Amino acid sequence: MERLKTDILIIGSGGAGLFAALHARSAAPDADITIAVKGLLGKCGCTRMVQGGYNVALAAEDSVERHFMDTIEGGKWLNHQELAWKLVTGAQSCIRELENEIGCFFDRNPDGTVHQKAFAGQTFDRTVHKGDLTGIEIINGVVA
Repeated sequence: MERLKTDILIIGSGGAGLFAALHARSAAPDADITIAVKGLLGKCGCTRMVQGGYNVALAAEDSVERHFMDTIEGGKWLNHQELAWKLVTGAQSCIRELENEIGCFFDRNPDGTVHQKAFAGQTFDRTVHKGDLTGIEIINGVVA
């Protein structure tokens, strides 16, 4: 068995793990960050397989409260509600970071706004996507 010493250990190289690594590097540039992966970095994990997209309340007619209720009801009220609230309230800044800082390109409407579609039992068209390759777009952006 090999033992490694590291300041920050991140388990998994999906979107959340890689995002955590980027934020950890930004917060502590001199820290030793290790990402534990069971496959090839950027080539394995669930995020890469995502076809649907990323749910976020962007439209003026939508709201984070509505997104929250859709999330809670979709989870049959078993969700950890505080974490679900963090998910929906942080989604807008996450999408902006993915586009503006990471360089992900999501599908657009003719007027230039981000295109959103209905997906995953949402009561509003709030799924941001890149065709049916959203996960690959996110992982490729975060790995780059």
